[in-house]
Amino acid sequence: KHRFYEIAARRFKAELKLYGATAAIHLENKNDEIFWGKVLKHTYPEGKFRFISSSRSHTGNITCGCTQCLQYLDFLDEKFWIAIDSDYRYLDEQPFMRPENYVLQTYTYSFENHFCFADNLNLALQKAVYPKSVDFDFGSFLREYSRIIYPLMVWQLYLNYIDRQAFPQSVFHRMLSVNVPMQFWKNNGEVILNVLRDRSKRFQNSMKRRYPDADYTWHEARCNELGVHRDNCYLYVRGHNLYDLIVYMGKALVSHARSSMEGIESKKSFEHYLTSNVCFDKYPEIVRLTDDVRKVLGITL
Repeated sequence: KHRFYEIAARRFKAELKLYGATAAIHLENKNDEIFWGKVLKHTYPEGKFRFISSSRSHTGNITCGCTQCLQYLDFLDEKFWIAIDSDYRYLDEQPFMRPENYVLQTYTYSFENHFCFADNLNLALQKAVYPKSVDFDFGSFLREYSRIIYPLMVWQLYLNYIDRQAFPQSVFHRMLSVNVPMQFWKNNGEVILNVLRDRSKRFQNSMKRRYPDADYTWHEARCNELGVHRDNCYLYVRGHNLYDLIVYMGKALVSHARSSMEGIESKKSFEHYLTSNVCFDKYPEIVRLTDDVRKVLGITL
């Protein structure tokens, strides 16, 4: 098995001349290319990179995903890297997740979280309904969203150490799923926030009764040390949950705006504008990521 992936890695490196590429990068999935392509173009515009979105497993099947990327961990160098979603690996401080090992990570839960950075959402909304404006502020909405779910994340990190089955990630992810009601935009999405607020309070009360001696202050302090705090927690929750919610909201806001206003110029979708841009240099997680790319490339500023 080990030898199989070593041979495959050698082949990826040997094929670089055919592609005229700087390096080969194994991604988790084809969908990841849009994000990592933007990151690399921004950080090293003169470079050309070959993305590998899937490869054969040692059993002969075409395979994708993080597990497949990590099969190559021992064979990475300046010509062959992996680029993966952090999931909780960053928060767990897993030691191999370092640019010195030719491993690039999102720092946020997944690449979708980067597209959901608040400034990018407001920009996408503005472009989708240009030249009109919409009375909805994603920045304010996500700040409150984060403050509501932050205690849940701290509880999960705490319980992960003392009782892993008490609050698995799958349960947390389900708690983040919301059936968005009609006209949710009134009071800047307060109806959605109230649903999450109620869930969060009921869950915390339940956990406090179940673990009356719980002391999660250390986990909260560690979160803050790693850059996760009450106002940006949305960057560290499961990207699919957040992205699906945001895209649904964005589409509804644009549809409402276009039906009630004349003269809107844009014909492209909210999601198109959402995935067309990354707010480079605007927040710590994207700065860390681009710094890692420069380290892998040996670029000094």
